[in-house]
Amino acid sequence: MAYSRGMGGLGLPGDLSSMSRFVKASFTKMNSLSSEDELESVSQFFHILGSVEQQRGLAFIDEPDKYEITIYSSCVNTDKGIYYYRTYENSQINAVDMYKEDLDSTNLISYPLINKQNVNYQN
Repeated sequence: MAYSRGMGGLGLPGDLSSMSRFVKASFTKMNSLSSEDELESVSQFFHILGSVEQQRGLAFIDEPDKYEITIYSSCVNTDKGIYYYRTYENSQINAVDMYKEDLDSTNLISYPLINKQNVNYQN
């Protein structure tokens, strides 16, 4: 039995096996350049993960019309308390500043994922 989905392209450059994706992400992280700037670093992080994300249609799941996809990617600046994410349907980077919330509250705070693609029209 295969150890992960995406094994159908095993051996092809850029295959979708977990092992190949892990190696590619590690190699990309270790060899890519990033600055000390917060937003540039966050952008670089998402580019690194984007190099190994699963696109719809490439890895079939054993259900009709179901495919493995990268539902979302995220990172956190633990010093500033900012959670960054983007979803499969919305490639814009979104952020939640956790320090703008009452962290001593006993109430659960949640934000819905922004799944609709946000396009920045410039004209």
